[in-house]
Amino acid sequence: MKILFVAMQYIHSARWINQLKDSGHEIYLFDCLDSPIHQDLQWTNYTTNWSKRKIKPLIGETFLKKHFPSLSEKIQPFLKVTASKKLQELIQEIQPDVVHSMELQSESYPLIQVRKKITFNWICSTWGSGIYHFYQESFHKKRIDKLLSQIDFLFTDNLRDISLAKKYGFQGKALGSFPGGGGFLIDESIIKPVETRKLILVKGYHHWAGRALHALKALENNLELIKNYQIHVYAAHPIVIAEIERLQSEFSLNITYTARGIEESHDSLLSKFGQAKIAIGISVTDGIPNTLLEAMLYGAFPIQTNPGKVSEEYITHQKNGWLIEDAENIQEITEAIKQGLTNETLLSEAFELNKKYRETLAYNQIQQKVLQAYKTIEQNLKYV
Repeated sequence: MKILFVAMQYIHSARWINQLKDSGHEIYLFDCLDSPIHQDLQWTNYTTNWSKRKIKPLIGETFLKKHFPSLSEKIQPFLKVTASKKLQELIQEIQPDVVHSMELQSESYPLIQVRKKITFNWICSTWGSGIYHFYQESFHKKRIDKLLSQIDFLFTDNLRDISLAKKYGFQGKALGSFPGGGGFLIDESIIKPVETRKLILVKGYHHWAGRALHALKALENNLELIKNYQIHVYAAHPIVIAEIERLQSEFSLNITYTARGIEESHDSLLSKFGQAKIAIGISVTDGIPNTLLEAMLYGAFPIQTNPGKVSEEYITHQKNGWLIEDAENIQEITEAIKQGLTNETLLSEAFELNKKYRETLAYNQIQQKVLQAYKTIEQNLKYV
């Protein structure tokens, strides 16, 4: 098939699209944000730098910009294209068999306007809080309702969102739940034995969804237990960094961090999962975070919130992880950390139970299922 991906330029999109490399499909790529194309997607037929223009260059524009800069500046908005406008042009030019938008808001909303004007087969991938959280806001609810009524095929990163999509008007074909970035190439050489692990990992988001400060407070509540551990907070927001520095200053804890936006390499983070005793992820809303799956794959005991019962699709409470039902309940997180650092039997059993995911979530396994899903799509195209 000829597939036009509409996607942001970050690692999960790249990993998903790369599953189709050398698969016989003809891959095109467009980003509604017009960000530089990800280095791992340079092999695709991509469109970039499109947002500079709404129409083709006009005779005299250079002269106008040079001699009448103020006037030139005022007319620039009339010369710039919207993502919807460019997508309509691109779809009409490329004539893809299917358009696949990855992520609900930034990359899918612009296609709603396009669908009013032209017909095309439409796949949508949604993950994280795309449906679960944003549907509660009136601005997004209207757009999600329109989008779900128009898309033909749906990928999600969890089963919860398939049910929600159908509840909110989706009548197309759900293709299943897959990790947002596809399967995992697992390096078992970096997976350390449970009994040797002396690292605590914390996801550092604290914003509209993340609650890293609650995790840090729960760690402080277990002060005597954590003094013999190294703590690493990854992707920390500034407010979280300030709290880390306070904990370092007051208690001389062995705690390090990487800042949000200046993240360490993916390989470096995976190595830490392979050394971590527990991995903590606290948020009021989410789908299935890749970091949760990576924790389980690399032997770290996951302490994870369970918004909309989503995390229990992978975690059985107090068996292969610990589910936090209330992200705002610091005492609940405190108890989970205490158990994670002291209950050696629980951790050893969880380590063994989570080994199964090294097979079921392996790159080749997921890739084959994804390629089969695209075959199903090809067999069910409406507009040919």
